[in-house]
Amino acid sequence: MDHRNMSWVRYPSHVSPAVEDIIAAQSIIARCTHVYVAVCVPLSLVTGLFSLGVFIQDRAKLGVLDRFLAGLTATGILVTLLSLNAAGRPDYMSTTNLGCGALSFFSNVCYFLAQYLQGATLLLSFLPGSPCCQLLARPMASLAAAGGCAVCSSLIVVSLLGTSGELHTATMCQADPLTAWPEYEIVKFSLGFALALSFQMVLFLLYATRPAWRVTPAQRDTASGRWVVLAVALNMLACRLFFNAVLLHRAQLKLGKDVGSPRDELLMNLAELALSGESFINVVAILLLHTPCRLRLLGLLERLTQRCRRGLDNSMSLNRVGG
Repeated sequence: MDHRNMSWVRYPSHVSPAVEDIIAAQSIIARCTHVYVAVCVPLSLVTGLFSLGVFIQDRAKLGVLDRFLAGLTATGILVTLLSLNAAGRPDYMSTTNLGCGALSFFSNVCYFLAQYLQGATLLLSFLPGSPCCQLLARPMASLAAAGGCAVCSSLIVVSLLGTSGELHTATMCQADPLTAWPEYEIVKFSLGFALALSFQMVLFLLYATRPAWRVTPAQRDTASGRWVVLAVALNMLACRLFFNAVLLHRAQLKLGKDVGSPRDELLMNLAELALSGESFINVVAILLLHTPCRLRLLGLLERLTQRCRRGLDNSMSLNRVGG
């Protein structure tokens, strides 16, 4: 059985005879997509840009953890922009294999980069005095290293799309192309979820065993950012667990020479939206839980409230004079 030839792969909604199932699945994904584009995308961009502006204004006094959270915020904004390729679902974006490969590359760079940055923030928050944290003492160098690892991981994954000889052929595209080799899903799961989950389990095991470096006093920004780091970690675990379970199921279908059902296509579309929603929740958590961003937001709301009150008082005064 030749798994390299993926010319037989088709979307179930295009070949399945179950018309009622197709209509029901497309109705669900269309409604979910509309809600995501109308609610999550604007909020994600507004909150992400606000937090990023706070980090830029305070760049002179940012701690190590702050810089990693700033990188995670910028990554979340990019993911939100890239997720707009799904705005037309249940229809898929029509492009060439080259364009689809570019979309997949940049999407995977953000996917891996967010995972690596989240691992660095966990290490800084829960094992601040460990020997590994000494490698993160230079945040700009660490961010560059994380970006380099993300680019390399994405190149490895994109090399498994299997379209290198047909770059200018028209295709229907999504961030994780359906016609990719089964190895694409397996390698992406291994590099982007399995290794990260193993790292997190080892980290929490070390934290629970009370090693010697745990008694080392944490930096002020590290201690205050522990809750936001934990919230981001739990959110990414939940969203990526669902996404990778569906991704592996799709690889299993390919290995069995099965295009799947409209329900399988619906699950993949929902998993893609969940992965995009992960970034939305991350930027909102950073804004509401990270102390510098939260204080700046509260200060802005307070100033707006005072201006509204002044305007109301002036209006009432004019009404009394006119009366």
